[in-house]
Amino acid sequence: MNIFHVHTYRCGHAENIPDEAYVKKAVELGADEIWFTDHAPFSGNPFGSRMNYDELEEYFDTLSLLKRKYTDITIHIGLEAEYFPHFDADGYYKHLRSLSELEMLLLGQHMAQISDDPLEYSFLKSTEFLNENEYRLLGNAIVQGVESGYFDVIAHPDRIFRRCSVWDSNMENISNEIIQAAIKADIPLEMNLSSVENPINYKLEFWQLVPDTVKRVIGFDAHSLYEMELRYNSITERLKKFEE
Repeated sequence: MNIFHVHTYRCGHAENIPDEAYVKKAVELGADEIWFTDHAPFSGNPFGSRMNYDELEEYFDTLSLLKRKYTDITIHIGLEAEYFPHFDADGYYKHLRSLSELEMLLLGQHMAQISDDPLEYSFLKSTEFLNENEYRLLGNAIVQGVESGYFDVIAHPDRIFRRCSVWDSNMENISNEIIQAAIKADIPLEMNLSSVENPINYKLEFWQLVPDTVKRVIGFDAHSLYEMELRYNSITERLKKFEE
């Protein structure tokens, strides 16, 4: 089995254990592959809940050593990042894709850039504003990110509706824009096993719009050994949520 979407202690909200502990546990569980996708840093460290920019080289170095050490499991090195036009213009995503160690860039849109001059992000807005507008901002950013060509997978696409309690036609429209962008770019949508643990983060209505022909990948979104093992052992039961 492929364990996809694993975070490390560097992001500041994951279990404080060495990267090797995840590899050992994955081997113990019988996994064939493990994909590390910690939250990518940005120059100047303007955002929280992710590694610092000066930790990126060490992240690559550590995982590269583990790739050489463990031959009974395939270890992959990826990053989860939001798409921000400002950092695209600065060449950051192009730089990331030029790094030989990086195998995959996961588009995880937790916030969005609202304006460039002045530079402003959605997380700075009021709760009232976000309750009404966040899914539109994040959805549009996902489409932009996919169209940029830098990303390989769209993480938890239905999580953009976390502030929405009633499904409506506007949500359906932005969902279809994301789905069509994924189809055009020929990249998968992630069925996030962590999301189904919290009804706020999971929207069956989104997945009912996704054609069977669209590529999908199962994501663990593990921030601890407990989460990784739990989702590994209950993967079949959790996937039923996406098929209701």
